[in-house]
Amino acid sequence: MSSAVLYLAIVAVWAVVLVPMWLRRDTETTGISRLLHKRPDEQAAEDDADDQETLHEEETLREEGLPAPRRPGGRAAVIARRRRRTSGLAALLLTSVAISASGLTPWWIVAPPVLLLAGHLALLRVAVGMDTARRRAAAQARAAARARALQARRAAEAAETAEVIELVTPDEVFDQYADDRRAVGE
Repeated sequence: MSSAVLYLAIVAVWAVVLVPMWLRRDTETTGISRLLHKRPDEQAAEDDADDQETLHEEETLREEGLPAPRRPGGRAAVIARRRRRTSGLAALLLTSVAISASGLTPWWIVAPPVLLLAGHLALLRVAVGMDTARRRAAAQARAAARARALQARRAAEAAETAEVIELVTPDEVFDQYADDRRAVGE
């Protein structure tokens, strides 16, 4: 009976590892077909918006002397990875509780999944704090850049007040296309 429980635990652990990998498997053809189904103008607009936002944010952070954030695959990919990991650990915990409640394993078999989920949630809390601090620093850098730009614009407007000089026009204006043209010296 204990070898059956061991095999069941091995299958459950591999299922936690392999099922998410299988679900997010992204072959070269599916990636290309996903890009081909987008309209070219839609893809270009999306790329331009992402590039400009990233460049502006990195430039602002560089001006403030802050390091640029590390982006392994975009913000959405990080959130999706965190969500998959949390749901996988929760499923592992529920599976171990169910197996322990059915009497197939001792009660202490629930401890490793509990510790893994608790450690993961603690890391998520730290990551959320770091993300919040990074967003706050970027927002402060953008606000400071806007304030500097506004101050520079106001200084430029104040410096633009120039003295208006009235031009003196001669009484007779030379017109090369007039009917009574004369050559020079006549």
